Amino acid sequence: MKNYIILSLLVLACAFTACTKEDSESMGSPTIAQSSLKFSVTQKDGYDNIVYLNSQTSGGYIPFWQYTGGFSKKMLDTINLPFAGNYWIKYTVYTPGGPVGDSTQITVSENDPEYFSSATWNLLANGAEGRTWVWAVDVPTLYCYGNGPGDATTPAWWTNGLSYLQSVGVQNDEMTFDLKGAKNFTFNHNGTITKAIFDLDTTAQTVKITGSDISLGTKATYKIVKLNDNELTLVEQGDGWRNIWLFKRKGYSY
Repeated sequence: MKNYIILSLLVLACAFTACTKEDSESMGSPTIAQSSLKFSVTQKDGYDNIVYLNSQTSGGYIPFWQYTGGFSKKMLDTINLPFAGNYWIKYTVYTPGGPVGDSTQITVSENDPEYFSSATWNLLANGAEGRTWVWAVDVPTLYCYGNGPGDATTPAWWTNGLSYLQSVGVQNDEMTFDLKGAKNFTFNHNGTITKAIFDLDTTAQTVKITGSDISLGTKATYKIVKLNDNELTLVEQGDGWRNIWLFKRKGYSY
């Protein structure tokens, strides 16, 4: 039995050694050097949010581009960087011996005027400066939260105002939308700050928040039914009903 165990251990050791040797022989160095990479990243004259990517490395390698907000595997591609700022564009090709990469930095001078051309962006987020919204507790009806029929724009069935908000501790909640480098959403609940992002569909007039939510929210995609310099009304649309939230610009009084 003792000899059998020793023999088995020797067989396993040889197997591991063989696998290790085979693996090491199959892993070579990249077949091209970084200095052999050829690519260009150029921006459109007068509209530097538009960026042209061009892979020029010889040898038929498939490129892999990485940039803030996306990636591409195309030899030639055009991308849009909608926010002002400095960006690294990473370029990589994959060889039998592994990846080889390089990068270059570009600067986008301003938020894309075409991408953000809808007035809804500015009303909701006020560009890079941002806009903070709070509960509209002094709205004339005094009801800023509740529900109602499917076309309601103010609470009609279940109606709540400041006293209800105080009872659940959310009367001082604040939410800020801004476009400083991204579609940023900041939620402030009694001094606890949550950073998140939002997406705005200016055609459907909807807003979706990822990583946080509005005060007393349901993590829905909210329909914007009223938005001006001072007022924001959001609804969660149901079948014949709506949940309704009335907010106002911080500092505004009715």
